Amino acid sequence: MLFFSGLRLDFVKPSRRDAGAPSKPRIKIIYCPVRCLGAELPRHAKIVYPFADACKWQSLLPHCKAPSSRDAKSMRQLMQTGHDLFRIGSILRLSSAKGVPSAVSSLVYFATRLVVFICLAGHLFAQQPVVRAYSVNAADEDWSFLRERSKRNDFWDPLKYISLGREGRYLTLSSEIRYRAEGFHVRSNGATPSTMDNYLLQRYLVGVDLHLGPRFRLFTEVQSGIINGQLRSPRPTDQNIADFHQVFLEWRQPLKGRSVFGLKAGRQELSIGSSRLISASPGLNVKRSFDGALLYFRNNSWRISGTFAKLVSVNPSVFDDRPDHEQTFWGAAASRKSPRFQQGELGFYYLNVDRDHAVYDQGMGRDTRHTLGVKWAGTGTRLDLNYDFIWQWGSFEGSAIRAWAFSTETGYRFVNALGKPRISIRTDIASGDRDSSDPRLQSFNPLFPGNSYSGQVGFFGPTNLTDFTPAVTFILKRNAFVTFEAPSYWRTSTADGVYTTDLKLLLPAAFGQGRYVGTNPGVVGVWQITRHVTFQGAITRFIAGAFVEKTFVAGGFGFYSATFLYRF
Repeated sequence: MLFFSGLRLDFVKPSRRDAGAPSKPRIKIIYCPVRCLGAELPRHAKIVYPFADACKWQSLLPHCKAPSSRDAKSMRQLMQTGHDLFRIGSILRLSSAKGVPSAVSSLVYFATRLVVFICLAGHLFAQQPVVRAYSVNAADEDWSFLRERSKRNDFWDPLKYISLGREGRYLTLSSEIRYRAEGFHVRSNGATPSTMDNYLLQRYLVGVDLHLGPRFRLFTEVQSGIINGQLRSPRPTDQNIADFHQVFLEWRQPLKGRSVFGLKAGRQELSIGSSRLISASPGLNVKRSFDGALLYFRNNSWRISGTFAKLVSVNPSVFDDRPDHEQTFWGAAASRKSPRFQQGELGFYYLNVDRDHAVYDQGMGRDTRHTLGVKWAGTGTRLDLNYDFIWQWGSFEGSAIRAWAFSTETGYRFVNALGKPRISIRTDIASGDRDSSDPRLQSFNPLFPGNSYSGQVGFFGPTNLTDFTPAVTFILKRNAFVTFEAPSYWRTSTADGVYTTDLKLLLPAAFGQGRYVGTNPGVVGVWQITRHVTFQGAITRFIAGAFVEKTFVAGGFGFYSATFLYRF
């Protein structure tokens, strides 16, 4: 016997007393619903809704759930269709005793069963909940669908949509807790003893998103970054006890179709052009933000934006972060869906940075930098790519700047192999200064990048750096994967030094000889335990090259990290 919502199909075996009769089963197709969503239905039979636990179809539809009241009309129509179909079955009461051939009985039985299953399955699949997305930037999340209480099925849902009475007015709360244990072990090179640093980085984010109707909202987010333990070379982004990470007012004006025009003003994370150049750098303990304005337009095909902002300087005390008036940034970008990939984009961007005090191997001075770039990214079933072509010009202390960069990552996934391995090659080439005695400058300026250029350690910035990174990734289970990678680094120009990601001179050119800086093989594992909890671990080993053989890392160093992240 098979139960559907409001429907029952009985396959009746011949009784023992009919053992002498021809062995032909009788098939009863009986409509047996109860009152459902206001529809007047007969009450003589049992019903299981949506499906009985024992029903074998339950395993095929694991995500089915009862429809909400808003679907009452369509459900009534569906039930009426079922009523008509099964009334025919009830009238026929097909059985071999009445002379109906067995083949006809089977045909009607399975045809009716198939029609009803398709109708019900299609409707029930349509009731699947909206896909939830917890973003790296909580300001990008949209939880307005939770105004329908039937879609609330998570512990934190009552805090993601707090109604303020009037239509479109609600409050969303968000939070992130991240614990990241890190350690360095620098081997002795004969001249210097081995050293070991172990420390714990903590990051806390708490956000409040106030929606004042369909056009206005106020988003506020407080960030706290704390470090505990021993670190001989502390970084400015390791500690910021408490400060406003984001505080902005947004105005949105819907246009025809799905187009929207809007303005964000205040402190905010920026993502414009390429994330290789403008990034909040979530890998750091204290994320990056800007004070300024962002004007945008987007529709189904295009995204256009322009911004004017100043970087927010990070200070370790409480609520003391201020805009850095020595750095001004503005730019514009336009992108559209990739012409070759279903998921991807083709974009063009212009970015400008004016820094009063920029430090290069050549010297220190004012750096006014114009950046023009083309971005092409796409993801297919097997092939994925992410390319950036960047050209820079401007002036450094009155002399001309000509610099460039070329960044690529290409991956291919073997979808039918065990573990669905993805093999990828990442290559980044950025120009360096060719002659420190020549006032003209060729050193590439990465603006405000993340730390993806130098693997998990994030030691080196892209200025005057060429890196080549082969990697292979295996999917261990649906929400877990492991990556093996081996990035290698060279100086693009032997007349320039090596820099950090925030454009600080790490090692001048005179510190060593040759181009080869080193290789940093490692393994990274990520496990999305639940929609809220993520664990990530990494172990790497830096093998020193000729350029750093006279430094304290000439013997190489090891690095590990273990990250626990909870987000709602």
